[in-house]
Amino acid sequence: MKDLKGAIALIPTPLTEDGKVDEFGLRKIIDYDMKHGCSGVGVLAAIGEGYLFPNIDVKKIIKIAASHMDGKGPLIVGCPAMGTLEAVEKCKQAEELGADAILAFNPKYKGLAAYGNSELVDHYIALTDAVKIPILPYSQADDIVPYDVLKQLVDGKRVSYMKYGWHDCELLKKLVKNLGDKLFIFVGADTFTLRLLLLGAKGISTATAAIFPEENSTLLSIVQSGDIERARRYYNDNIVPWNDCGFYQNWQVAHKLVLKLLGIIESTRCLPPLTYSLPDYQVEEIRWLLKYQKKSNN
Repeated sequence: MKDLKGAIALIPTPLTEDGKVDEFGLRKIIDYDMKHGCSGVGVLAAIGEGYLFPNIDVKKIIKIAASHMDGKGPLIVGCPAMGTLEAVEKCKQAEELGADAILAFNPKYKGLAAYGNSELVDHYIALTDAVKIPILPYSQADDIVPYDVLKQLVDGKRVSYMKYGWHDCELLKKLVKNLGDKLFIFVGADTFTLRLLLLGAKGISTATAAIFPEENSTLLSIVQSGDIERARRYYNDNIVPWNDCGFYQNWQVAHKLVLKLLGIIESTRCLPPLTYSLPDYQVEEIRWLLKYQKKSNN
């Protein structure tokens, strides 16, 4: 079992202009991220449009990523699903195709109400029963994994990792204080990366790490060294400008645009119903940012 740590990039899935999986581009993104400091990569999360691909393409993406990683580091595969049975099948398939860990999601809302704690516990128990590789629950802003659910899963030795993508700092502090010795927490809220690291998260697993791998891995190292003033300066200079222009509209396309401008992929196309265009002013902001930071694919 591969160790999950450091900065793990959740990568966009590149497409050709006719909407097919860009296999060459997918390999190039993996190479770029691993060359520039990431300890692993993740495919088919929200940034990877994992909830939009037909299963034939899901299998292709996992196979390509697993083959290309070839022991370089862990491969995390996102397995979003409407219900538990579908999630179980997706997790089993990902493991069989070479995944080293699963980014797991709550089953989607039943009507207008979220599922209760006992239902969520049962959901994650079913996933951990189905596979031998680690399951990482993803607690996100509009669909959190409650503290009591995580505590039951951690105490039951079902879960040792999670991705924390919520902006509730008090909940994170509670998780770190009470479960931190048994639960490795990855930052999953791109625009809160430094804040959550300073509150006790130990790793980074974001879409931003896919386009700024060196910056995120460096930031993590500085925080781990204890030089907080340097970490704040580095974060403000190297990551905050992206937060300001990359997330306010069509964020999946914005990430693909960066990779295209760096010469790593050829298209910003996304799967429907996602748009794959950006307003001119956002494109100019992103172009300026890359020029300002003098980024290149070297």
